[in-house]
Amino acid sequence: PTWIFDSVISIMLFVASLFPGEAMEDAVETGRIGKYYAVEDMLTTDSMEKYGTITTQQHYNKIASMGQDPFTPVRATAVIGRVLES
Repeated sequence: PTWIFDSVISIMLFVASLFPGEAMEDAVETGRIGKYYAVEDMLTTDSMEKYGTITTQQHYNKIASMGQDPFTPVRATAVIGRVLES
């Protein structure tokens, strides 16, 4: 729930008013950024585009057979490869 972000940001703003400084300003800004990423749709605004056409397993099978794609972290691919080999 976003009210948690609002509460934490309000508390941090109060603490920042008591102890001004760049570190507290940075903490408040980080809280605001966290709330932004929690409430804003990062992929698309078109509801028809919110779901992919392949499953996660199909994606990982493709990686296992065709190699690394630029969107999957290398560590995840290594773990997936070990699971698929066993």
